[in-house]
Amino acid sequence: MRDFDYLLAILIMAAATLLLRALPFLARHWLLHQPRFQRLAQRLPVAMMVLLTLYAMGIQQWQQWQQALPSLLGVTVVAGLQLWRRQPLLSILAGTACYMLLVNLGIGR
Repeated sequence: MRDFDYLLAILIMAAATLLLRALPFLARHWLLHQPRFQRLAQRLPVAMMVLLTLYAMGIQQWQQWQQALPSLLGVTVVAGLQLWRRQPLLSILAGTACYMLLVNLGIGR
């Protein structure tokens, strides 16, 4: 009997997971006409990129502002190139190169 309970719990969790993942696709037509979801669709990608960038920069590990210098300059290069050229690959590569150069030169230690 214990094996059956375990199997039933797994099946319920799998069904709930499948339903939650399928729900946005099933309700797509309804969601497209909701003003709240339209605003969310406009703002969420930018907000997520900012949060991921801050986490990737290691902002939680900085003890002094000098430690932030390579990350901040790298992000500044990315943002500046993106605003100027509108080419994400160029911006990311240049920002990464700037960051790596500064770290390898020992700036920010």
